[in-house]
Order: sequence, then C-alpha cells, then structure tokens
Amino acid sequence: MILTFSLALPVFFLSQSNDLYVSPSGNDSTNCTFLTPCQTFWQAENLAQPGDVIHLLEGNYNEVYDAYKSGNANAPIIITGNNAVVKSLLISGDYIIVKNIEVTGAEYHGIITKGSHIVIQDTVVHHNVTDNGYGPICNTQNNIDGGWGSGIKVERGSENIIIKNNLVYENCGEGIAATMGEYVSIIDNISRDNFSVNIYVDNSSFTTVLRNKVICTGEGYLRDGRRATGIAIGEEVYEGWGAQRHDNHILENTVDGCYEGISSWKSKVPEGIEKNLDIKDNIVTNETYQSISLYWVNQNVKIEGNTVDTPIFIENQGGTVLSNNIVKESEN
Repeated sequence: MILTFSLALPVFFLSQSNDLYVSPSGNDSTNCTFLTPCQTFWQAENLAQPGDVIHLLEGNYNEVYDAYKSGNANAPIIITGNNAVVKSLLISGDYIIVKNIEVTGAEYHGIITKGSHIVIQDTVVHHNVTDNGYGPICNTQNNIDGGWGSGIKVERGSENIIIKNNLVYENCGEGIAATMGEYVSIIDNISRDNFSVNIYVDNSSFTTVLRNKVICTGEGYLRDGRRATGIAIGEEVYEGWGAQRHDNHILENTVDGCYEGISSWKSKVPEGIEKNLDIKDNIVTNETYQSISLYWVNQNVKIEGNTVDTPIFIENQGGTVLSNNIVKESEN
C-alpha cells in the first residue's frame, strides 16, 4: 500500500500541470518537452493550460510574445526564463506569472499588461522604447504616436497587478508605469535612469508604490537637459476614462538624484483632483529641483514621516496634512 501511494502521488500532480520548454534551437513540430523543446513561444502558448509552466531556455528570442492564454485563481500559467532574452512581452491573458526574464530592444513597451491578476517579478527590463532611441541620448521626435513607451506598462483596465523585485533601467521612456490601472502594486523594484518618469502612476486608483529604489545618476537619459522625476502621480486624458486618480499610496521608497523626488502633477482632466493620496516614510535625497511637490487641488492628501533634502512644496494647501517630516534635519 505504501508503494502504491508513493507511485500514484506524482501522477496526480502531473495531471494538474505540465512543463513546456522553448529553445531558440528547438522545433515547433514537437510537444515542447525538455528533451525536444519547441522553437517559438507561440507554439508553447498554444499548448498551455491553467497551471502549466512555460520554460524559456537560454538564448535570444526575437519574437514579440503575446501571453493570451489565461490561468485561473488556483492554477496560474507561469512563464519563466533561464537566461532567456526576449524582445517584448504582451500579457493579454489573466492569472499569469512572469519571472526571471530579460526584456530588451522593444520599439515601444518592454512588458505590457492588458489582462488581470498578473505578477511580473525578478525580471530585468532595459533599453526599450527604441523608437525614442537607444540611449543615453533619447529623441522623442521619432516615437510611434507621440506618446510614451515604458519598460513595464500596466495598460487600460488592467487590475490586480503585482510588479515586484524587478530591475528596470535605461529605457528611452518611462520605467514602470500604471496607466488607467486598478489595484496595482509596485514593490521592491529598482528603477534607474529612465528617460521619462522612473515610476509613474497615471489616472489610476488603488495603486501602491512600496519600498522601491529609484536612482537618477545624470549619466545621459536627460530630458530637456534635466534628470527624470523619481515617482510621479498624474492624471492624463484618455477617451472614455475620465478622472480616476484616487486612493494611491507612495510608501517607504528611496529616491536619489532625480529632478523631482516625488511629485503629484496637475490633472489634465477638467474635473480631476488629487484624492486620498498617502506619501509616507519615503527618503528623498540629492534631488536637483524639489523633493516632494504637489501642483494641484488636493483632497485628503497626507504627507507623513518623510525624510527630504528640500522643503516640501504644496501649491494649494487645502486638503493636505503634513506631519513628522524631516526637512534638512528639521521637523515640520
């Protein structure tokens, strides 16, 4: 009886999931096994079912991947790399985990989410948004539609997204951006020397930016001759979306050497306001302009426990509470 149980147990687990393997030297006429990997992500994606793991083996992949298959809450689809270098990844399915992949060379976004319940972790995303150049000098006159690409982009309607423990650097656009997203968590990432904002929360709600390290060295990637903003909260205009910037949290981040450390920008939506924003326990150093700045109408905005080099700037004082901040070793 003991022997029968021990033999049956692996069969049970295998029936719940499958490992699919992709290699640049593979063959798409196979079933994507470890010994006979397929050549393209497209082939593995066609075979994938909830709970499956797609392994990208070592090598360079020039495909623009579309992870369109969905997992479920109990069995997400996992896409993982083993020294795999990918050009671009679109995640349009739901319940997907992406990890351990290098993404570089995309003309626009490096990784973009259009689905929900997605985790992006332990990835390296660099030198994307090449329609603006390859850096360290970027040129926005050549971009696709006048907009900004991002290293990692959460797109319209994506919700319940976790972006954690990634290295995002030297993209000729934004570093990490949540645009029209809901319930996005940006946690424990390093975002360095991106041409536009290093972490941008744009017309999104219930977004948490926690324990990230944001660095601007000034070694190239200068926009109009100045370094990028570290973390920004904006509200740009998108058709049919309106003003949905509210209930966002900027917590325990370190920002060093940027033009503005943390900034809430003026809404471009006529009825938009900055509502229910917490900026708490951040450390902002060596900024070249301002440490923490608010440029718009505020409602229930709390700025607490931050350590900064320069005085906190608030254009409209109403609706804001400041407490226990340390400015040049003085409390305010």
